[in-house]
Amino acid sequence: MYQTTETGSAYEQEIDLKDLMFAVLYRWRPIILAAVALALLLGGWRAFSVYRNQSTGDAAQKAYEEYERAVQVYEQSQESLQRELDSLMERITEQQEYLEKSVLMNISPYNIWEAENLLFLDSGYRIMPGMTYQDPDYTDTLLRAYRAALTNMSFMSGVAEQTGIGERYLMELVTLTTENRLLSIRVRSGDKETTESIMNELMKGVREAQKELRSSIGEHTISEVSGSCGTLIDLALLDTQKAQNDQLVTLNDRLTAKQDELDNMEEPKAPAASVIGAIKSGIKYAVLGGVLGAFVVVFLVCVVFLMSDKLYLGKGLKERFRIPVLGALPAADRRRKGVDGLLARMEGRAMDDGTGSEGAYDLIAAGIGGSVDASSALLVAGTAPAEEVEETARQLSSKLPDRQVVTGGNLLKNADMLRKLQECGAVVFVEHCGHSTYGNVELELERAAGLKKQVAGFVVFE
Repeated sequence: MYQTTETGSAYEQEIDLKDLMFAVLYRWRPIILAAVALALLLGGWRAFSVYRNQSTGDAAQKAYEEYERAVQVYEQSQESLQRELDSLMERITEQQEYLEKSVLMNISPYNIWEAENLLFLDSGYRIMPGMTYQDPDYTDTLLRAYRAALTNMSFMSGVAEQTGIGERYLMELVTLTTENRLLSIRVRSGDKETTESIMNELMKGVREAQKELRSSIGEHTISEVSGSCGTLIDLALLDTQKAQNDQLVTLNDRLTAKQDELDNMEEPKAPAASVIGAIKSGIKYAVLGGVLGAFVVVFLVCVVFLMSDKLYLGKGLKERFRIPVLGALPAADRRRKGVDGLLARMEGRAMDDGTGSEGAYDLIAAGIGGSVDASSALLVAGTAPAEEVEETARQLSSKLPDRQVVTGGNLLKNADMLRKLQECGAVVFVEHCGHSTYGNVELELERAAGLKKQVAGFVVFE
């Protein structure tokens, strides 16, 4: 906290985030250097550690054993999926063939030809009233025997040859039922000729079976009670046909899913070479080290900036002491080029444009001429390097030929300067950013105020 003698007002220092940001950016070289150094150090250490661990016999053996187990599981899963795919392909082929060749699947449910013959079987069995023992009744046995004779494969093969319909598909067209000494034979197909042809073959089978069953089971007669042939509508068949087509779609979907699963299986990779694994791990830690190194330098720069009392920019003098800055000049020890030059231009620092500082000193001299009595001597002093103070005094002396300009030095270190100040009416302080401190400037101002000397302003080398 600084209190001026003229106004008695207090100044409270504030942090300029823009200045802090540029203070960090100007340190881009140490930031990069620290990032690279820590990246190499941390990445190299990690890579060496991983390489050493992977190179030991136990670690390598363990990794290889895990790889072998993974390969075994992969091969078993692959074989299992391949078996499922083969099974699905076989079922799809069979289903497609069935839907193409099945007569039942290609019949229109709205135009079905159906023939039905009802046969009555008489085995001669009679109940004898009053008799304890009755003759055995072979009716049910004979009915089952007729049914078996009409559905056995050898008989159906013969019917299939005669009708040109496969045995598998023929069985779907024939329905046999037995009840109360009656044998019902029902045949369905898509046209009348096929229906009647199948029925005729079945009736031939009944007559042939009658001859064999008379000799093997017993005498009996079987006669046709009724017969019919016509068209009908069966919506239940429509549902059956749809279900069979849906089954084919489901099988194809399952095949696609299994094929995708097989295609997306990733074969386990053999354990990576120790060098490759170490390099990958080292790179990760190198990135982490680079970030950490840059952060450490940025943090230290921020701490130094916040704790430092050194002058950063000329505007800080005006804001703190309420005394005008007559002019800002580029420091001779800071030839900013390249990145530093770009940052300086962005920040608004004084730059050497190659034309010299004549124009800046003209403005400084004009500012002094308008604020300081021309009859009083002017002392040029400050905490800047001596050569800058002397150059400023020389320039002002040439720009103000009618005024006495006295070359001074550091009022805080040289007692002769205080005597020179007593002989002068005003003083111009020359300060150097990064070299002068606010504390020293404050002491200079206090000494000038103690001698009741006018402070014309500051000349700052940036």
